[in-house]
Amino acid sequence: MTRSILNRTVLDRDSTRQVLLSGIAFNLLFAIQVIGGLAFVYITGEVGNRITHFFIPFIWITISMWVIWHTRPTSPRCLSQILAATGSLIYLLILLYLSGLIGLSTPHLEPLTGPSGFGLIWGRTLGWSPSLLYTGDWLTVMIIPYQAIGLIALSYLLYDALLDFARSAIGGIIGIAACPVCVGPLFASMLASGVSGSSLVLFFGRYGYEINTVLFVFAVGVLYYRNEIYIAYQNIKR
Repeated sequence: MTRSILNRTVLDRDSTRQVLLSGIAFNLLFAIQVIGGLAFVYITGEVGNRITHFFIPFIWITISMWVIWHTRPTSPRCLSQILAATGSLIYLLILLYLSGLIGLSTPHLEPLTGPSGFGLIWGRTLGWSPSLLYTGDWLTVMIIPYQAIGLIALSYLLYDALLDFARSAIGGIIGIAACPVCVGPLFASMLASGVSGSSLVLFFGRYGYEINTVLFVFAVGVLYYRNEIYIAYQNIKR
Protein backbone atom coordinates (compact mmCIF):
# COMPACT_ATOMS: atom_id res chain seq x y z
CA MET A 1 0.00 0.00 0.00
CA THR A 2 2.77 2.42 0.97
CA ARG A 3 4.74 1.53 -2.18
CA SER A 4 1.65 2.19 -4.32
CA ILE A 5 1.18 5.61 -2.74
CA LEU A 6 4.87 6.45 -3.27
CA ASN A 7 4.72 5.41 -6.92
CA ARG A 8 1.62 7.52 -7.44
CA THR A 9 3.34 10.50 -5.81
CA VAL A 10 6.37 10.11 -8.09
CA LEU A 11 4.13 9.93 -11.12
CA ASP A 12 2.24 13.03 -10.03
CA ARG A 13 5.50 14.91 -9.57
CA ASP A 14 6.77 13.84 -12.99
CA SER A 15 3.48 14.86 -14.57
CA THR A 16 3.57 18.26 -12.85
CA ARG A 17 7.16 18.81 -13.94
CA GLN A 18 6.30 17.95 -17.54
CA VAL A 19 3.38 20.38 -17.50
CA LEU A 20 5.59 23.14 -16.10
CA LEU A 21 8.36 22.51 -18.63
CA SER A 22 5.83 22.39 -21.45
CA GLY A 23 4.28 25.67 -20.30
CA ILE A 24 7.68 27.33 -20.08
CA ALA A 25 8.58 26.15 -23.58
CA PHE A 26 5.22 27.38 -24.91
CA ASN A 27 5.62 30.85 -23.44
CA LEU A 28 9.28 31.06 -24.46
CA LEU A 29 8.44 30.21 -28.07
CA PHE A 30 5.70 32.84 -28.10
CA ALA A 31 7.98 35.45 -26.50
CA ILE A 32 10.75 34.81 -29.06
CA GLN A 33 8.28 35.34 -31.89
CA VAL A 34 6.98 38.58 -30.37
CA ILE A 35 10.53 39.90 -29.99
CA GLY A 36 11.29 38.91 -33.58
CA GLY A 37 8.06 40.58 -34.70
CA LEU A 38 8.96 43.82 -32.92
CA ALA A 39 12.41 43.76 -34.51
CA PHE A 40 10.75 43.20 -37.89
CA VAL A 41 8.48 46.20 -37.31
CA TYR A 42 11.46 48.34 -36.33
CA ILE A 43 13.40 47.36 -39.45
CA THR A 44 10.59 47.48 -42.02
CA GLY A 45 8.26 50.05 -40.46
CA GLU A 46 5.24 47.81 -41.09
CA VAL A 47 2.95 48.03 -38.06
CA GLY A 48 -0.23 46.36 -39.39
CA ASN A 49 -3.84 47.50 -39.28
CA ARG A 50 -4.60 46.45 -35.69
CA ILE A 51 -2.62 45.21 -32.74
CA THR A 52 -4.45 41.87 -32.94
CA HIS A 53 -3.09 41.36 -36.44
CA PHE A 54 0.41 41.60 -34.99
CA PHE A 55 -0.20 38.78 -32.50
CA ILE A 56 -2.40 36.45 -34.60
CA PRO A 57 0.46 34.77 -36.53
CA PHE A 58 2.36 34.08 -33.31
CA ILE A 59 -0.70 32.47 -31.72
CA TRP A 60 -1.19 30.17 -34.70
CA ILE A 61 2.50 29.25 -34.99
CA THR A 62 3.03 28.68 -31.25
CA ILE A 63 -0.01 26.43 -30.87
CA SER A 64 0.82 24.57 -34.08
CA MET A 65 4.41 23.87 -33.09
CA TRP A 66 3.32 22.84 -29.57
CA VAL A 67 0.76 20.25 -30.71
CA ILE A 68 3.03 18.88 -33.44
CA TRP A 69 5.84 18.42 -30.90
CA HIS A 70 3.55 16.70 -28.37
CA THR A 71 1.70 14.47 -30.83
CA ARG A 72 3.25 11.06 -31.46
CA PRO A 73 1.19 9.08 -33.99
CA THR A 74 1.71 5.33 -33.66
CA SER A 75 0.43 2.42 -35.68
CA PRO A 76 1.87 -1.07 -36.12
CA ARG A 77 0.27 -1.45 -39.55
CA CYS A 78 1.90 0.10 -42.62
CA LEU A 79 -1.41 0.10 -44.50
CA SER A 80 -3.06 2.17 -41.77
CA GLN A 81 -0.24 4.72 -41.96
CA ILE A 82 -0.57 4.98 -45.76
CA LEU A 83 -4.34 5.40 -45.64
CA ALA A 84 -4.16 7.94 -42.80
CA ALA A 85 -1.43 9.90 -44.60
CA THR A 86 -3.48 9.92 -47.81
CA GLY A 87 -6.59 11.10 -46.00
CA SER A 88 -4.77 13.86 -44.13
CA LEU A 89 -3.04 15.01 -47.34
CA ILE A 90 -6.37 15.28 -49.16
CA TYR A 91 -7.76 17.14 -46.17
CA LEU A 92 -4.78 19.55 -46.24
CA LEU A 93 -5.28 20.25 -49.96
CA ILE A 94 -8.97 20.97 -49.34
CA LEU A 95 -8.08 23.38 -46.53
CA LEU A 96 -5.49 25.12 -48.68
CA TYR A 97 -8.01 25.49 -51.51
CA LEU A 98 -10.82 26.76 -49.31
CA SER A 99 -8.48 29.24 -47.64
CA GLY A 100 -7.35 30.59 -51.00
CA LEU A 101 -3.73 29.52 -50.60
CA ILE A 102 -3.93 27.38 -53.72
CA GLY A 103 -6.11 27.90 -56.76
CA LEU A 104 -6.25 28.19 -60.51
CA SER A 105 -3.67 30.37 -62.20
CA THR A 106 -4.59 33.98 -62.95
CA PRO A 107 -2.72 36.56 -65.05
CA HIS A 108 -3.42 39.27 -62.47
CA LEU A 109 -0.61 37.94 -60.25
CA GLU A 110 2.07 37.77 -62.95
CA PRO A 111 3.42 41.30 -62.19
CA LEU A 112 4.21 40.07 -58.65
CA THR A 113 6.12 36.97 -59.77
CA GLY A 114 7.93 37.94 -62.96
CA PRO A 115 9.15 35.47 -65.60
CA SER A 116 10.35 32.93 -63.02
CA GLY A 117 6.84 32.45 -61.64
CA PHE A 118 8.05 33.01 -58.06
CA GLY A 119 7.79 36.12 -55.94
CA LEU A 120 8.00 37.35 -52.36
CA ILE A 121 5.29 39.65 -51.02
CA TRP A 122 6.18 42.04 -48.24
CA GLY A 123 4.28 44.94 -46.69
CA ARG A 124 2.82 43.29 -43.57
CA THR A 125 4.05 42.27 -40.14
CA LEU A 126 6.07 39.14 -39.44
CA GLY A 127 4.07 35.94 -39.92
CA TRP A 128 1.96 37.56 -42.62
CA SER A 129 5.04 38.32 -44.63
CA PRO A 130 7.22 37.48 -46.35
CA SER A 131 4.65 35.47 -48.30
CA LEU A 132 5.83 33.20 -51.08
CA LEU A 133 3.83 33.36 -54.30
CA TYR A 134 4.03 30.99 -57.23
CA THR A 135 2.06 31.35 -60.45
CA GLY A 136 2.27 28.66 -63.11
CA ASP A 137 0.32 27.85 -66.21
CA TRP A 138 -2.42 26.11 -64.26
CA LEU A 139 -1.85 26.66 -60.56
CA THR A 140 -1.31 29.53 -58.16
CA VAL A 141 0.15 28.92 -54.71
CA MET A 142 0.50 31.53 -51.97
CA ILE A 143 2.24 30.55 -48.75
CA ILE A 144 1.29 32.88 -45.89
CA PRO A 145 3.62 31.52 -43.19
CA TYR A 146 1.32 31.32 -40.18
CA GLN A 147 -1.68 30.01 -42.10
CA ALA A 148 0.34 27.31 -43.84
CA ILE A 149 1.84 26.14 -40.53
CA GLY A 150 -1.57 26.14 -38.84
CA LEU A 151 -3.27 24.11 -41.58
CA ILE A 152 -0.40 21.61 -41.60
CA ALA A 153 -0.85 21.21 -37.83
CA LEU A 154 -4.57 20.50 -38.26
CA SER A 155 -3.80 17.91 -40.93
CA TYR A 156 -1.19 16.29 -38.69
CA LEU A 157 -3.70 16.02 -35.85
CA LEU A 158 -6.21 14.50 -38.25
CA TYR A 159 -3.56 11.95 -39.28
CA ASP A 160 -3.16 10.98 -35.63
CA ALA A 161 -6.95 10.75 -35.23
CA LEU A 162 -7.22 8.53 -38.32
CA LEU A 163 -4.64 6.14 -36.87
CA ASP A 164 -6.68 6.03 -33.65
CA PHE A 165 -9.76 5.33 -35.73
CA ALA A 166 -7.95 2.44 -37.47
CA ARG A 167 -7.31 0.96 -34.02
CA SER A 168 -11.01 1.46 -33.17
CA ALA A 169 -10.01 3.89 -30.43
CA ILE A 170 -12.86 6.10 -29.27
CA GLY A 171 -10.58 9.15 -29.44
CA GLY A 172 -10.11 8.58 -33.15
CA ILE A 173 -13.86 8.43 -33.64
CA ILE A 174 -14.23 11.75 -31.84
CA GLY A 175 -11.44 13.20 -33.99
CA ILE A 176 -13.18 12.12 -37.20
CA ALA A 177 -16.51 13.42 -35.95
CA ALA A 178 -14.82 16.76 -35.21
CA CYS A 179 -13.66 17.22 -38.82
CA PRO A 180 -16.39 19.81 -39.53
CA VAL A 181 -14.96 21.79 -36.61
CA CYS A 182 -11.54 21.74 -38.29
CA VAL A 183 -12.75 23.85 -41.19
CA GLY A 184 -14.19 26.37 -38.75
CA PRO A 185 -11.21 28.72 -39.18
CA LEU A 186 -12.23 29.13 -42.83
CA PHE A 187 -15.87 30.06 -42.23
CA ALA A 188 -15.28 33.64 -41.19
CA SER A 189 -13.21 34.52 -44.23
CA MET A 190 -15.71 32.82 -46.53
CA LEU A 191 -18.60 34.78 -45.01
CA ALA A 192 -16.55 37.96 -45.19
CA SER A 193 -16.22 37.51 -48.95
CA GLY A 194 -20.00 37.65 -49.41
CA VAL A 195 -21.57 40.37 -51.51
CA SER A 196 -24.30 41.23 -49.05
CA GLY A 197 -24.06 44.42 -47.06
CA SER A 198 -25.62 42.94 -43.96
CA SER A 199 -24.20 43.74 -40.55
CA LEU A 200 -23.15 40.08 -40.11
CA VAL A 201 -21.02 40.13 -43.25
CA LEU A 202 -19.54 43.49 -42.28
CA PHE A 203 -18.71 42.14 -38.82
CA PHE A 204 -16.97 39.07 -40.24
CA GLY A 205 -15.21 41.26 -42.76
CA ARG A 206 -13.81 43.49 -40.02
CA TYR A 207 -12.97 40.87 -37.42
CA GLY A 208 -12.63 37.81 -39.65
CA TYR A 209 -9.02 37.07 -38.74
CA GLU A 210 -9.71 37.34 -35.01
CA ILE A 211 -12.70 34.99 -35.34
CA ASN A 212 -10.61 32.63 -37.46
CA THR A 213 -8.04 32.49 -34.68
CA VAL A 214 -10.62 31.61 -32.04
CA LEU A 215 -12.04 28.86 -34.26
CA PHE A 216 -8.55 27.59 -35.04
CA VAL A 217 -7.67 27.29 -31.35
CA PHE A 218 -10.98 25.51 -30.71
CA ALA A 219 -10.44 23.08 -33.61
CA VAL A 220 -6.91 22.24 -32.48
CA GLY A 221 -8.13 21.78 -28.92
CA VAL A 222 -10.88 19.34 -29.95
CA LEU A 223 -8.50 17.23 -32.03
CA TYR A 224 -5.60 17.26 -29.58
CA TYR A 225 -7.65 16.66 -26.42
CA ARG A 226 -10.18 14.29 -28.00
CA ASN A 227 -9.37 11.44 -25.60
CA GLU A 228 -9.64 13.72 -22.58
CA ILE A 229 -12.95 15.04 -23.90
CA TYR A 230 -14.28 11.49 -24.10
CA ILE A 231 -13.10 10.69 -20.56
CA ALA A 232 -14.70 13.87 -19.21
CA TYR A 233 -17.94 13.00 -21.01
CA GLN A 234 -17.96 9.54 -19.48
CA ASN A 235 -17.36 10.99 -16.02
CA ILE A 236 -20.26 13.40 -16.45
CA LYS A 237 -22.59 10.55 -17.46
CA ARG A 238 -21.83 8.61 -14.26
